[in-house]
Amino acid sequence: MIRWITETLGTCGGDRDSVPAGAVSVDVRDLVDKGGNAAAAVRERIDRAVDALRAKKTVVVHCDYGISRSNSVAAGALALFEGISFSDAVRRVVAATGETSIKIDVLATVRQAIAPNPAGGPPAGRRILVTGGSGFVGAALLPLLPGLVVAPASREIDLLRDVVLLDLVAREHAVDTVIHLATPRIYTTNDSLGVALTHLKNVLDVCRANDATLVYVSSWEIYSGYRSSALIADESLPALPGGTYGQTKLLCETLIEQHRRRYGLRCLLLRSSPVYGAASDRPRFIRNFLAKARRGEAIVTHRYRNGPPALDLLHVDDLRRAVGVAVERRIEGVLHVGTGRLTSTAEVASIVCRAVGSTSTIGVAKIDEEVGNIAMDAGRAHRLLDWRPAISVEDGLAELIARSAGDAPGRTTD
Repeated sequence: MIRWITETLGTCGGDRDSVPAGAVSVDVRDLVDKGGNAAAAVRERIDRAVDALRAKKTVVVHCDYGISRSNSVAAGALALFEGISFSDAVRRVVAATGETSIKIDVLATVRQAIAPNPAGGPPAGRRILVTGGSGFVGAALLPLLPGLVVAPASREIDLLRDVVLLDLVAREHAVDTVIHLATPRIYTTNDSLGVALTHLKNVLDVCRANDATLVYVSSWEIYSGYRSSALIADESLPALPGGTYGQTKLLCETLIEQHRRRYGLRCLLLRSSPVYGAASDRPRFIRNFLAKARRGEAIVTHRYRNGPPALDLLHVDDLRRAVGVAVERRIEGVLHVGTGRLTSTAEVASIVCRAVGSTSTIGVAKIDEEVGNIAMDAGRAHRLLDWRPAISVEDGLAELIARSAGDAPGRTTD
């Protein structure tokens, strides 16, 4: 089936027989469906299409599946024929065909073929693209970032499918750093694992195509499979995830490492302990405890075979300072951030009850399982960033309680 971009320019998959009688066939199947095509070979096909369009003929560009090569070459022909920018031409092609899976390394070759010597050099100053900028961490981080910052919303760019549009944004703003914060809203299911990996792969493709540094915020969850009453995790500790979210983060880290080794990707991988703050309902047990304390209901905490569960709770303002400094200093490698202090869920319940003057009782339910209590060793972050957490758990919870006075129980705010 031919997808028409204009009345006289279309694309499709298949051989010459797929092209209507009387139309000019531009067959691009002998180009490879990835980077590496010779610019001259690509330009020859673009010129053939443009010459036919100028002669007022109908042109159909076709490849095996009608996805990448045909649409990329058609965008190049459209740009030259109508005298528009290549980015505008790509947007026209995507809008007309609905094809969002065009490979951006093929687009990059076409761009080079029609504009081999772009005017001017890279702009001065930092130019940062943030995914997930409207989320809990992203909204806190954006005001701290240096230089030009672009953070397209999910309604503008769907990371699951709009890699071409993401690449266009990166190119148009000459992005040199991508901070990837976007995560699936429900992040603990098997489906979310696949979504997170697809998001990351698209972001990695954009980083490669634009020679941009990746900043990826990972999680202490990659260690959650360790069974310990108190384990301090530094960057050398082997990963051992305990659940789907931890497995997702580890697979994402593995994909990043593969790109670092194979393609020379520049990357900062920042592993954070659990992050909390007034603008989020995570970790959820804090909000649940608070709602029960305000109603004077009994609060139930847990005790596992190896002791009570405890978390290294990090306030979002401390996390955003660490990310901001790391980006400003162009730090690469792996960094852990956290307080290094474990706070049990029972301690959190006590702090919450005292803060609201609650009469709630705090009980304990035994769980016939072991728990991993992980505190992050942030020594390397201290040395490289001169960073230390500044907000105690007590102060952070007090702020959360004060600012959430009007929240309904269970309200999601991130």
